[in-house]
Amino acid sequence: MASSAEHILQVLEEAGVEYVFGIPGGGTSQIFALMHGRDSVTPVLVRHEQAAAIMADAYARASGKPAAIMGQGLFMGSNASFGIMEAMLSSSPMLVVTDTSDGGAGQHPANQSGAGEYGSIDLPAIFRAMTKYTTLAASPKEAVIGTQLALKHATSGRPGPAAVVMRSAAAGGEVAVESPPLLHHTLGYLNTTKPQSAPEDIARAVDILAASKRPVIVAGNGVHVSRSHDLLRELAEAWGAPVATSYKGKSALAETHPLSVGMAGVYGQAAANAVIGDADTVLVVGAKLSPQDTVRERPNVFDPRRQRIIQIDIDENNAGWTFPVELGLVGDAAKVLGQLLEETRARGSMSTPEREAWTAALPVHRRNFRYYNEPAMHEDSSPVRPQRLVALLRETMPADTVYALDAGNNRTWMAHYFQASQPHTFFCPGGTAGMGWGLPAAVALKLAYRDRPVVCVTGDGGYMMTVNALSTAMQYGLPVVCVVFNDNALGMVNQHQPAGKKVASEFIDTDNAAVARGFGCFGVQVRDSRELPGALRDAMASGLPSVVDVVIDRGPSPDDFRADVRRVTET
Repeated sequence: MASSAEHILQVLEEAGVEYVFGIPGGGTSQIFALMHGRDSVTPVLVRHEQAAAIMADAYARASGKPAAIMGQGLFMGSNASFGIMEAMLSSSPMLVVTDTSDGGAGQHPANQSGAGEYGSIDLPAIFRAMTKYTTLAASPKEAVIGTQLALKHATSGRPGPAAVVMRSAAAGGEVAVESPPLLHHTLGYLNTTKPQSAPEDIARAVDILAASKRPVIVAGNGVHVSRSHDLLRELAEAWGAPVATSYKGKSALAETHPLSVGMAGVYGQAAANAVIGDADTVLVVGAKLSPQDTVRERPNVFDPRRQRIIQIDIDENNAGWTFPVELGLVGDAAKVLGQLLEETRARGSMSTPEREAWTAALPVHRRNFRYYNEPAMHEDSSPVRPQRLVALLRETMPADTVYALDAGNNRTWMAHYFQASQPHTFFCPGGTAGMGWGLPAAVALKLAYRDRPVVCVTGDGGYMMTVNALSTAMQYGLPVVCVVFNDNALGMVNQHQPAGKKVASEFIDTDNAAVARGFGCFGVQVRDSRELPGALRDAMASGLPSVVDVVIDRGPSPDDFRADVRRVTET
């Protein structure tokens, strides 16, 4: 007989889980101990459970594989909840393994108990509120099978987090393998094919597209999740259809592609919103069309009364959730895009004079891109203008650089002004969209992209929330570059407060690079934009986790281009 801890580790190996992020504690310490000397599953010690969950979320987005987070119950249910909720809303597969720390005391729980009895915290209820699936294991065998089922739920359909919460008696007890229910190989629970749409629905979708004069594709996070970037590009080229993206879908198509019109929505490109508004048919691929993506549902952008909307989503609840659709194609985005492409090619050329004119007009729309024609992107100054910082990042960093954003003004500047040169290079917190996501996410992305530059872009507020991730980066030799938009303020909050009435939005002057050097990292502070390219190159050349702390002009506000978006959508 073997313990449940031994069997759980075997389940992780069978499922191909490569990394376990967390802090040993409670019943999970027994599982962590068994990882010593094993190559198949690597534990990554973090300084805070919040960082563990963010790292697992980001690693899953980059690799397409579920990552596990593990630690003691109350702190997984509280500290880690930040990253679990983001993973839930951003469709990232994640396995949560934790315990109730009840000490076997039953009705008289220990002070750290999460068993849900009187005098304790109800951990299963907390996890059920933010996961696809949560099971409470009362016995060692239930802990093993529960882990298998949690992995199944995390990876099937629309991916997301799933949790197994173990009573103390289940966390390390012996498993009776000879009596039912028997234990089976984990892959047997995971060997399921991705769903696709019925052929007659695919034919109908192509009929709708063939009848359209001005088709547009709106690509969302589902393109990233399904790894369907090439299929998206091929379908767009087959139809000559412009491609806009949602915020979480940014970089679904390289924004240098002739058919790209950039990101739609409140913080998006005027070109993208205008093209969508002019379209007679909108093919939505893996985007829920949140209010941010639709400019608060403005009818000059999306309007099913005058547009035929086809929506592809693996979750049928999302197809037709925000707007009524003419056709909802339920299935994996890669499978359905492949079906549409096959049907399109079987019919031969889809060119018409109207669609050729529609495509030919795109350069006019693309002039609205702010990638090139915003004066502030080309003007050097001290302190540094945010627009210039974004421009210099793109000019200085290699084209294959992978970016992890944070929340606040910094991500708004990046989402709006940065032009992604390659697909799947833009990672952002778009579920809960909370501050502090960027730096731990970048550390995990470096695990997935060992041979590519990884840059975190964050504000000074979010940076300080999870600065402990620099310690993890140093410990595991992960040389990420963290670029801090430093205005010593909660920029978005501060800019919405009237002059002379700034409240709880300004920090003390802080050298964030000096903080980084305290961890042994490379750190430099930049106050003049002319110094930034050299600082970025020095950071990359250091071979260390690096912080480039950029003192920015507090004056510019993203509200300036939000006003531009409103003008475009109201005319």
